[in-house]
Amino acid sequence: LSGIKTKRPIYWAAGLLMAMGLLPKIGALVTIIPDSVLGGAMLVMFNMIAVQGIRMLIKVDFNDNNNILIVALSIGLGLGVTVYPQIFQAFPQTVQLFLGNGIIVASLSATSLNLILKGRSGVE
Repeated sequence: LSGIKTKRPIYWAAGLLMAMGLLPKIGALVTIIPDSVLGGAMLVMFNMIAVQGIRMLIKVDFNDNNNILIVALSIGLGLGVTVYPQIFQAFPQTVQLFLGNGIIVASLSATSLNLILKGRSGVE
């Protein structure tokens, strides 16, 4: 993503996160960052993740109807759970914890559909 080949920045970031967690004075520095700055940083971070997902989807062969079905159902189910979270109210709390998350539902549906439809030809 960033093009950095060395692990040194990861070690520095891990050390900084551990210091913020173990030393309250260092962790308190994060609380003085204005909300607008944190919002801007999160906006960039989340959109970079979304763009990486789109880049992965570009590599998919959408001439195969199975791939279209997998992507469409997974995105639809993930968004559906996010838009209408009350759909799982009849289930136990433990099940709601997992199925109430759109990312988990989309991931599970994409994985299971990929396993089910793997090897089948789009034209039969």
